[in-house]
Amino acid sequence: MRAAEAPAVHHVPLSIRILRRLRPLIAWFLGSPLHGVLSGDVLLLSWSGRKSGKRYALPISYTELGGRLYLCTRAGGSTWWRHLRNAPEVGLVLKGKNARAIATVLDPASAEALDGLRAFLTRNPGTGRLLYNVAADANGTPREDDLEREVLASIVVRLEPLER
Repeated sequence: MRAAEAPAVHHVPLSIRILRRLRPLIAWFLGSPLHGVLSGDVLLLSWSGRKSGKRYALPISYTELGGRLYLCTRAGGSTWWRHLRNAPEVGLVLKGKNARAIATVLDPASAEALDGLRAFLTRNPGTGRLLYNVAADANGTPREDDLEREVLASIVVRLEPLER
């Protein structure tokens, strides 16, 4: 099943709805001297709108794997990732510092997308239970059969930081 055919997630958990309302506060924290409270798991992603050119900023969870950053979301949920397909250079506030990166929306059937989702849900097992249908084994590792199914209903974005 391709990502476009994946069933939409209809219920947004209360904790996610609360976090969405707190976006401006989270964005402020990520750019402040207090960023350490959040910046180990959350970065601030910014981009320009495809049609309007309007600047957007989104605090979002990330994981690191092999020197790259990965962002994950459900295909039927958020649409922010669509802006990255045609204008892949994005801004970041990462660990309290401003940076630029190239964003690539990965093919959900690719091995890299599976690796990115695995790394993301290994680091964020609560997200695996909350937003994805991915159980963890006794060691806390996401179940591979669940990952293989869920990656097809997911969007995985690779960020490659640009050197200054």
